[in-house]
Amino acid sequence: MKSFPSLNKTIKYYHILVLLVFAGLLQSCTDTATTKVRMPATELYQKAMVAFEDEFYLEALKNFEILIEEHSGTRLATLSHLKMGDLYFLQNKWEEAESSYRRFLLLNPRTHLTPYTLNRLIALNYERNIYGLFVKSRDYDRNMEPNRTLIREYQRFYLLFPQSPYLEDVQAYQSRALGDLAEHELHVANYYFEKKSYHSAIGRYLYLLKHYPSFPRTSQVAERLIEAYRLNQQPELADEMQKVLETLRERKLLAQLTMSEE
Repeated sequence: MKSFPSLNKTIKYYHILVLLVFAGLLQSCTDTATTKVRMPATELYQKAMVAFEDEFYLEALKNFEILIEEHSGTRLATLSHLKMGDLYFLQNKWEEAESSYRRFLLLNPRTHLTPYTLNRLIALNYERNIYGLFVKSRDYDRNMEPNRTLIREYQRFYLLFPQSPYLEDVQAYQSRALGDLAEHELHVANYYFEKKSYHSAIGRYLYLLKHYPSFPRTSQVAERLIEAYRLNQQPELADEMQKVLETLRERKLLAQLTMSEE
């Protein structure tokens, strides 16, 4: 009779041992399965790029994300942030594109791809400020901060990469951004003028003439400024601006005549 407790104890230990061995085998199988599922970084990147080029953007994005998660810190994982930025750019997902580009620069500050990345950041800051689902246009009463950001990015780009092949593209975007900001100032100035807030309109017209000298409709702005001065009971300033405008027109005419003679 005394032997039964000992036998039960032995059986109990045996059960525990079996469970431990089973758990170990299960964990081993799980680890093996995980190892088999994990794909090399080069293969993941190739799959993502093939999907990207074939315009299967969701599949490409998924593979880039897996690569970043499973192979964090590798060269291809870092490069995946750049390609994700390009992918989001094509989909007009500006916030996601900017985040991916800046993440790439943060992880790889000395890369030779920095000029390209900054060029893309400048481009998206311009494109994100175009409105309209079917007919794209610039709404000059909207937020102009993306244009100001673009100009800051341009200044940084020019200082760092004055010989870059992307400089011409960047300059084109900078020129467009300056034009948009000038149009915005004109829009606001005209708004004040129409509301008969001539003092505020005058301030805006003067700001436009001073800070955007390349604005193509400078003469029209000056004419509106002269009119605002007169309506604001400032005839002396109106006459003075009229003389400046006539002088500028004479110089422009003279320059045109000189060019035609050449």
